[in-house]
Amino acid sequence: MDAQPDDPAAITGLHNELNTGVMADQAFAAALAVALAPVLAGPPPEEPPPQTIQNSVIIDGGSRVRGNTIALGPVTFNNTPAGRIAFGAICVALATLVALLVYGSIQVLDGDSSGSPAKGGSEPGQGRQKAGTDSSESGNGTAGIGNADRAAPLADAETIRSVLPDATSLPSGWTELAAPTADVSSQDDGSTFEGGAEYLGRYSMETQFHVFSYPDEDTAQAAYEAKSFKAQERGASSLTMEQIGDQVTAFAISTSRGDAYVTHTSRTTVVRTGTVLTIVVGNDNESRSYSSADLESLTRLLSDRARTAQMG
Repeated sequence: MDAQPDDPAAITGLHNELNTGVMADQAFAAALAVALAPVLAGPPPEEPPPQTIQNSVIIDGGSRVRGNTIALGPVTFNNTPAGRIAFGAICVALATLVALLVYGSIQVLDGDSSGSPAKGGSEPGQGRQKAGTDSSESGNGTAGIGNADRAAPLADAETIRSVLPDATSLPSGWTELAAPTADVSSQDDGSTFEGGAEYLGRYSMETQFHVFSYPDEDTAQAAYEAKSFKAQERGASSLTMEQIGDQVTAFAISTSRGDAYVTHTSRTTVVRTGTVLTIVVGNDNESRSYSSADLESLTRLLSDRARTAQMG
């Protein structure tokens, strides 16, 4: 149209492109036709004084139809069928642009008001549905400890010790490396009591269990997020984990042992269940990676035991 404003093919092509978009909304197309009808009908009763403008196109009193020309600010079209089609196409384009701008503004405002991210669990870092999930219900169908059935925090070290698994609750063949113990917490994260145990499982792989109790869920959640963030700082890589407890994150950390070519990898889950954090650490051995199935089942076992202890 710029290069050959009188070329019928150019005019028709522009018109068709714009018409396809506008006609997708019949109501808008009808309203647009009504709005443009006075412009295309002929000259107005009185001609307003022309405006002096630079570097822009203005649709106002300077837009007029006179004799054989149609003026749109400083732009003039021949008052022929082809010229009127071109003029109409430009008006359609401007109207479409306004509609898109209005629609875009509404979308942005709607996104600002309703699209804020949910507060919740962390990957090593941020919340995610698999490794790192925040939920008021457990994804395995067991209700989380919500406001309606909130349990009191674990009150003593003996209750913490009861959360830790014993040999009878673990798979057959597992052996005890460090018996379950619990005491007043030595952590500076607001926890009240802590406990731990260690077992030797399949393929001589070591598994460590840790339990921490907190006076309320807010303190437990802050500790959960701090541990997840610390794992990220240490270069942890995320692992996939099903929803367990109220918040869960899973990650692997590899560290060098003396010789830079010899590394040790541990696979860890951190779960918040109400006011309790449970941690399971499975260590690879020289020939095998720790089983993801074992990691998930042991993580669920420890979280379920923590839930039972809180519910009394």
